[in-house]
Amino acid sequence: MVGTSGEDAFFVGLRRLGQIHEQHLARRVSLRALSRGAGGPVTTTIGAWLDGSRFPQQVDALISVVEQLRTAAAAEGVALSASEAHLLDPLWWRDQHAAVARGRTETVRAGVQRAQAQAVRQEQQMADAVGRPVGELDPFDLEVHHSIETTGWPRRFSHVFSFDASPPSASWTTHRDLPELTPYIRRPHDEELSALTRRGEAGHSGMAMLVGGSSCGKTRACWEAVQALGEGWRLWHPFDPTRPEAALADLQKVGPRTVVWLNEAQHYLLPSTGSLGERVAAGVRALLQDQARRPVLVVGTMWPEYWDTLTALPSPQAPDVHEQARKLLAGTNLSVPSAFSPLDLRALLNDRSKDPRLRYAAERAADGQITQYLAGAPSLLDRYRNAPAGARAVLQAAMDARRLGHGLALPYSLLADAAPGYLTDQEWDQTGDDWLKQALVYTAKPCHGARGALTRIKPRPGQTAPSTPHYRLADYLEEHGRNTRHGRPVPDTLWEAAFQHGHAENLFAFARSAIGQNRPEDHLRFAVKAADKGDHAAAWEAAETLCRQGRPAEALVMYQRAADDGAFLAARKKAAALLLQLGRLDEGLQEYQAAASQGHLSSVHQAVTLLLDQGQLEAAATWCQDLVEQTDLDILDMAISLLRQAGRGGAVTAWLCELADRGRPGALGRAADLLQQEGRAEEAVAWLVPLAQAGYLGAELCVADILEEAGRHDEALHWYRQAAESGYPSARSTLARLSATTPPTAPPHRPPA
Repeated sequence: MVGTSGEDAFFVGLRRLGQIHEQHLARRVSLRALSRGAGGPVTTTIGAWLDGSRFPQQVDALISVVEQLRTAAAAEGVALSASEAHLLDPLWWRDQHAAVARGRTETVRAGVQRAQAQAVRQEQQMADAVGRPVGELDPFDLEVHHSIETTGWPRRFSHVFSFDASPPSASWTTHRDLPELTPYIRRPHDEELSALTRRGEAGHSGMAMLVGGSSCGKTRACWEAVQALGEGWRLWHPFDPTRPEAALADLQKVGPRTVVWLNEAQHYLLPSTGSLGERVAAGVRALLQDQARRPVLVVGTMWPEYWDTLTALPSPQAPDVHEQARKLLAGTNLSVPSAFSPLDLRALLNDRSKDPRLRYAAERAADGQITQYLAGAPSLLDRYRNAPAGARAVLQAAMDARRLGHGLALPYSLLADAAPGYLTDQEWDQTGDDWLKQALVYTAKPCHGARGALTRIKPRPGQTAPSTPHYRLADYLEEHGRNTRHGRPVPDTLWEAAFQHGHAENLFAFARSAIGQNRPEDHLRFAVKAADKGDHAAAWEAAETLCRQGRPAEALVMYQRAADDGAFLAARKKAAALLLQLGRLDEGLQEYQAAASQGHLSSVHQAVTLLLDQGQLEAAATWCQDLVEQTDLDILDMAISLLRQAGRGGAVTAWLCELADRGRPGALGRAADLLQQEGRAEEAVAWLVPLAQAGYLGAELCVADILEEAGRHDEALHWYRQAAESGYPSARSTLARLSATTPPTAPPHRPPA
């Protein structure tokens, strides 16, 4: 939406254009000549445009004026500087006019939306609030990592837990007396989180997304932050049946003083099925902007690579598939370092009162990565590096499946079919019949109390158990796999296993990964299968690939599937073009019309051109008129032109007045202009004044313009003041001009009392 600054810039350009005309071109082309050439607006209207006091409702008339001035400038030898050359460029003016018109349209629409939002809020307030009181929650239910345990530590480490200078009665606490969570060590990002919770307590909604590598303390930081919230705060962690589905199902039920917990937020915002992630992002944005449900806090965690994917701008011409997520995440990033600073480490090692597990980790963690050590990372790596061949193969298959795009839950059948490809012939010959069972027993063993390398996911009570067991790879091993196996070729067995057993929502991610692995056939077959399962982004990519391969009939099917999602409006246009290429004109016209009904402006022009080429002027006019009434597309001028060409010009003014009465953006100004052109200025004023008095946006400015043109300056001044108070910059500039040139009227004479 274009704000006030964009509208101000537009009027500055108009005023400068007027100065160029007055100083250099008025002798060559007068205002009257400009009016005749524009085919409609009267001289005073053109003058008001060029002094920046009136917004041109008819963009085609404005473009005609610019083209006449450009021709005159060429004839007079007037050359503008590079910084002003755009003022004689019709395309520049058309773009600027469209931007300002959209801004005005949004202003009108905002009033309607506020009323609708109020009704929605009233319904939401009656719904049961989701979530549980913060004080009743278990950190491990919110996916905070378990810490390493002290049981079984070698005697050579016992010095860590002794106080050399302690009196005999003092001794360090045994592991049985230690809390489940180690004491928390605050870092700079914690101050930002505290500021967020303070704003929440003060009644303001807000969001923070903690970005950092695996096991660096992101989730624990969020947990510690919400502990500071006062009585009455709830926390909602959506995860059943899947994270994005759970979020979408109950976002409308989130009430005030609620924390929305989006741990591993990529699973909410980056599922590859259709536009599910974008719908979640849009819902969270709406929640944060909802005044009636404040305060709401959203806290989440994410790895850096997912942040990059969600916040990167799309390449030119590519669909913007993460627009909502990018806007949601803007300004929410809190970076969590992977390691503690040397100063923190020294303080921790010198503080004898600290939890022994912290000091143990501080002495042994590589490069200050205490949180990773506490989560059992070293033991995980040891178990992976020392794993028997079968277990190593299963872990590598899981690592590759995750880095190529599979979700957290890895099906048993996928691992069983993929893992043999990671074994040499000799290793495979030496495996026993139960090698996979033994491998999964090995990978499931906990590491110092933390989750094992690859563990079975146990369904919670009430959850539907999947038909085949599913397994989860430890976060730290997943990150290790991404770092150490990046770019390595993947065995054919994994590609085939993923194609046969991978979850539908992960197929497109495999398709994208196949590009980097130089497997074009896999890229296409995964994308097509994902499209068959309802993934519109995959359908778009499959269609583009098929087009490049010269397979238009197959590409057409994919474009049509992609077009079912509003994020891929261009797909319907491309499908229409392919239908024309295949000689299926009627179907192509239907596709263009469908794209137009969904808001694709260029498809309107394509459909109208097709209809006119077939001699169907009446059909084109009727369709355009219907489209105006069904959408907010900026096609009023086109509809007016077609109706006139079809011999229905006499009914255009009445139709525009009816549209304006119903609140159609742009109709009011055009109706007022037509009434003026038809010599019905008094009728226009009589119609507009009640609308202006009722607060109809834009009506005050139209009344003022008509009254000024009629020479009724005192009345015009009154309505320009009203328009200026409503926020129209052009009204303010016109008010200043008229006030300077119109003498004040004497107050009415009153006889003495």
